[in-house]
Amino acid sequence: MYNNHMTSNINNQEELIVRYLCGDASPEEMITIESLLENDREFIQLFNETRFVWEQAAKPCFNPEQDWQAIRQRIGFAKKKSGALSFFIRVAAVITLVISVSAGLWVYWNVPGYGRWVVFETGASSDSIVLPDQSIVFLNRNSSLKFLNSFKPDQRTVALTGEGYFEIQPDKDRPFKVETGIVQVHVTGTAFHLDATHENGVVELNVTKGGVTIYNPTGSLDVKQGERALAGQRLIQKSLISDNNFLSWKTGSLEFDNATLYEIAKTLKDHFPEIERFSIKDTTNIKVTTRFQEQSLQDITEELSLHFQKKFALHNGVLVISD
Repeated sequence: MYNNHMTSNINNQEELIVRYLCGDASPEEMITIESLLENDREFIQLFNETRFVWEQAAKPCFNPEQDWQAIRQRIGFAKKKSGALSFFIRVAAVITLVISVSAGLWVYWNVPGYGRWVVFETGASSDSIVLPDQSIVFLNRNSSLKFLNSFKPDQRTVALTGEGYFEIQPDKDRPFKVETGIVQVHVTGTAFHLDATHENGVVELNVTKGGVTIYNPTGSLDVKQGERALAGQRLIQKSLISDNNFLSWKTGSLEFDNATLYEIAKTLKDHFPEIERFSIKDTTNIKVTTRFQEQSLQDITEELSLHFQKKFALHNGVLVISD
């Protein structure tokens, strides 16, 4: 009956494990724990997690044996005969410890950056990370990726904030899923770019290899290599990729093929963080074909000024283009 009660009540299980870790479990409780560790997978998992948190709390010890005994004495678990007051102190210590361990487990299971969750963030520059399955993700500046430090047996799931390029290891038995709020992308093995930075909440997908399925609340769409998709709360559509500069932040390369002044200005804004917006004072029908590789904004605008016969000037984050 006690065993059934333990199985149905996680708090009692944690208290029993704490007593076991302190060495204060009764012979009957020792038998119960050993039996559960042999037959109950959920209890094994809880035991391992509780022990993990317990061991983390004991890490500052320099002499594990002596300091462990000191810890046990401070919380009232010293093996000595005691009266009623000491008994209640021990009970209070157990309750306090159970609460602390429970809080530690909650942090372990839910808070990114601690325990099972990993959060990889970029600042003012782009960076890359290798995931547990050896897939590689390149993140643009001011972006983040959240994922479990060990993927589940049946799926690989990450959450993207910002913009990234994914090179996914093939695994048909474990689909790879990227969550960006209401929009999700499912793949098995492919390479694609995902941009969730648009102010209107629309997510942009560009597939460079293989195939991807993109989902929103209204449906899904299969997107293949060379295709681009846009998805939001209700919008979901695809077309051919017409602008290859979506990866300029990763490659450092800007390519323009018969591009208008507006198209070039928009690309420069997306590529250079110092440009917050742009203003074209006077339009032109001139179109330009050119390529830049790892060049500064000043070098690029100097060349463009010759092509368009315009002045390019950056003032307080605004790229002003005028005659």
